[in-house]
Amino acid sequence: MKNLKKNNFRLALASSSATKIIDVVIDQLGIRHFFEVVQSAEKEEFGKPHPAVFLSAAKKLNVHPTHCLVIEDSVNGVIAAKAARMKVIAIPDKELIGDKRFAIADCVLNSLNDLNISEVLSRLVN
Repeated sequence: MKNLKKNNFRLALASSSATKIIDVVIDQLGIRHFFEVVQSAEKEEFGKPHPAVFLSAAKKLNVHPTHCLVIEDSVNGVIAAKAARMKVIAIPDKELIGDKRFAIADCVLNSLNDLNISEVLSRLVN
């Protein structure tokens, strides 16, 4: 996240988790300052795989959904992001690596450590 922020990417967190849980986790990890927007699907009429949480986050960032890139770890999240017309890099949990349902993502990585700025830029441009 440091590299994304350093390269002027605007970051939002869009989660199916409850706001209370999101707040505890991001505060415990000390990463709140990275995100301009924190959006919980509990504030939406429908949760993932409905795209509402991603669309709301993009709207709050004032960024068109087609200019957004989602980094997602769940199949429902990938479905939601694609339904929002966003690019998606899937990074499944270790036990889900190889799950064919992730094939709808624009890219699938094995680890967040495999993500780099060039990769992000190429996914946004193409």
